[in-house]
Amino acid sequence: MNRRQALKNIGLSAGYIAATPTLLSILQSCTSEIKLNWTPELLSENEAKILDQIVDLIIPETDIPGAKSLNVPMFIDKFINNVPKQKDSERFKKNATLLTEALGINEDKPVKKVKIEEYDAILNKYLRSSKEQQEAYQKEMWGIKTPEDLEKVSKDARIFSYLSSVRDMSIWGFKASQEIGENVLAYAPVPGGQVGCDSLEELTQGKAWSL
Repeated sequence: MNRRQALKNIGLSAGYIAATPTLLSILQSCTSEIKLNWTPELLSENEAKILDQIVDLIIPETDIPGAKSLNVPMFIDKFINNVPKQKDSERFKKNATLLTEALGINEDKPVKKVKIEEYDAILNKYLRSSKEQQEAYQKEMWGIKTPEDLEKVSKDARIFSYLSSVRDMSIWGFKASQEIGENVLAYAPVPGGQVGCDSLEELTQGKAWSL
């Protein structure tokens, strides 16, 4: 299967997307007119630039638009800043700061000096770690009950949690965008009758349904 087809099928394993009014209003506000190329609401400028690069690596530009060109990084920042509980937004922000530190960004090493290979290494370390390791990270994060508990969790677990959230929301925002929903996934503006006993290959040429 080529990458284009893999992206078309992304919904088959990524879970159901609920296009709530809040989600749609946030996506509609993520226009290409805003340039960092966009102005972060929750993250710092450095953290937003890192998010841009990570999202671009997760769903890059191919013969269809990538997540970055669809303004998914902006969507993630807006969504986290406006929708979850404040404690969850604060946790996301703190974990983003921790990733900045893990990349070694400081006065002597600005974001622009971070190489693609360094981002790729971070993604490989955490998102391609063993199933057992990922479950261990998740178990640590589940133990958080108060803001103070976060400081007791390992840095690795917190970075994994951040990157895992970014990956999930990148797929979510990518699939929920108008461009992908109407022009890449299987799209029916006026749904017809249900066909429950036929193959996806036969019904949509193997493409996941839009929203």
